[in-house]
Amino acid sequence: MNIVAYAHKFFVFSGILLIAIAVFQTLTRPGRRDGARAMPRLDATTIRSLLFLTVGVLTLLVGVGVIPMTPGR
Repeated sequence: MNIVAYAHKFFVFSGILLIAIAVFQTLTRPGRRDGARAMPRLDATTIRSLLFLTVGVLTLLVGVGVIPMTPGR
């Protein structure tokens, strides 16, 4: 079994999973009580969602082949 041949599928699956987790975290967090929706808050959940989204997009780009994987040395 050649693990390197299946690496792109792993990166694509992982990227999609990280993006889905970021979206679900953003959609399921509790809303504000004061009703002010003009300025989004920057708390730990938002930062974690942005981090998951960034890593997920980069992982997906590696899996698709836009960002090339360097060969092992």
